[in-house]
Amino acid sequence: MEQRIEFSYFSLSLKNYLQDVGDERADDIAFINELAALAEETFEERRRDGLTVDQAQELAMAVLMEGMSNE
Repeated sequence: MEQRIEFSYFSLSLKNYLQDVGDERADDIAFINELAALAEETFEERRRDGLTVDQAQELAMAVLMEGMSNE
């Protein structure tokens, strides 16, 4: 079965970022889906904790992009 990138804001954002910077992981579907799932989980948890959408989004994006600039 062919793997596909999950259609979500976080997965598409990460794939776009990786393509823009020429990162070879732009084609690593498992990598992208895994990080996107962590970001989505973070977003949902922070919303349940009472954070605003913007606050939860900021924390989720931090999870998504963690370590990207160091590579």
